[in-house]
Amino acid sequence: MASVHHRYATVRGHRLFYREAGPADAPVVVLLHGFPTSSFMFRDLIPPLAGQYRVIAPDLLGFGLSDAPPADAFDHTFDALHRLTAGLLDELGVTRYAVYVPDYGAPIGWRLALADPRAITAIITQNGNGYEAGFVESFWKTVWDYQDVQTPRTEEAVRGALSLETTRWQYVTSVPDETLVSPDAWHHDYALLSRPGNDAIQFALFRDGTRPPRQRTSASCTATKATGTRRSTA
Repeated sequence: MASVHHRYATVRGHRLFYREAGPADAPVVVLLHGFPTSSFMFRDLIPPLAGQYRVIAPDLLGFGLSDAPPADAFDHTFDALHRLTAGLLDELGVTRYAVYVPDYGAPIGWRLALADPRAITAIITQNGNGYEAGFVESFWKTVWDYQDVQTPRTEEAVRGALSLETTRWQYVTSVPDETLVSPDAWHHDYALLSRPGNDAIQFALFRDGTRPPRQRTSASCTATKATGTRRSTA
């Protein structure tokens, strides 16, 4: 089975961690992780794929082993994550690739495809929302309320998404036999989520998250315009 290399690259002044495996001249597959995890989620998927592909799995800025600049010094948005991911691929000399997009990987993957559609050989989506019907109000309302207006009440409601129990839920929900899921994964994710200042990074991404047009309100537009100090946007 192919060896997996664990590397860093500096992109726009930020140190990004990525996993890479497979022949350098093979077709490229880029694996973009979701919330609340990192490229760690692909540790068992990369080796079998690497028999046929050059596999690249980065940790998004603020996640995993990549840099996590403070939220008051960097504008943590999906646009910024897209620019950094595109910059990493440029740094690695990748010009054509397939992209796998679950969860948070999706808004980055869609941006990559829209910015340079000729570079994309395939899109593999799993829980990568790109359609209005995928926004189930009973699931997303807490985040939408926080996007509309940031108060102690709305912040406390979304803070639950950063808890150990919710991180565990991401792995075991709907799994018939939970004993088949190693707790290493959610404890690893939770340890990185719990780093000082990381909650502010996640709140910034919650505020920036996609929602259906009909769910956009004047309150959310006003809140967006009223954001504070100028920060780096990568």
